[in-house]
Amino acid sequence: MNIIFVADIFGLTDEFEHFCQQAITHVKQLLSEADSLAVEWHMIGPYHKQPALFSCEQDAYQYFIKNVTLEGYVKKLEQKLLAVTGIKLLVGFSVGGSAIWQLHGQQSNTEQSSTEKSSAEKSTTAICFYSSQIRHMTQLTPHIPITMILPRAEQHFSIEDLRVELGKKSTVTIEQSEYLHGFMNKLSVNYHPFAYQYYTKRLAELLASNIHTNVNDK
Repeated sequence: MNIIFVADIFGLTDEFEHFCQQAITHVKQLLSEADSLAVEWHMIGPYHKQPALFSCEQDAYQYFIKNVTLEGYVKKLEQKLLAVTGIKLLVGFSVGGSAIWQLHGQQSNTEQSSTEKSSAEKSTTAICFYSSQIRHMTQLTPHIPITMILPRAEQHFSIEDLRVELGKKSTVTIEQSEYLHGFMNKLSVNYHPFAYQYYTKRLAELLASNIHTNVNDK
């Protein structure tokens, strides 16, 4: 049983690792001892070598676009996931969630890769926070169950329009938050302490529920 956290453009910062540890602690508190021992967790970030702390989100964005891009992150995510065996519960933030969406919504190029992907996806689910780039990929329908936790609003597009498009997809569950993009990241200008605490516990509940379901299905 693997919980895999997929970072945003800030990458694998100390703050992100601390959040992941908090979330895992909450998950294990909700599980039986046997189920708790079966849980492993991983972190995936966009960078080959984690940069020094960015001074602001714009700097992080420019660095990401210059050195990685969404397509590059999708490829890295795919490679990392292939190295993890067993049930995978993915948790993506911002561009991390967008990478999850693209990876599990794109059409395979060959019959072989389609078969491999279909088999892998049977044991994969995802939870994605404020993944704004999926607005450019609404033609894709994910082949795995994805819970999308949307922000209250976005500066450059209509969240309501995105919500309507996502609502047409049977594999997507939508939760609307009252907070702005980045509310879970302590380095974001939109970080919100109350939202951070609430959604850390909410995420743990969703993950524990998924784990319990998968254990009972065995």
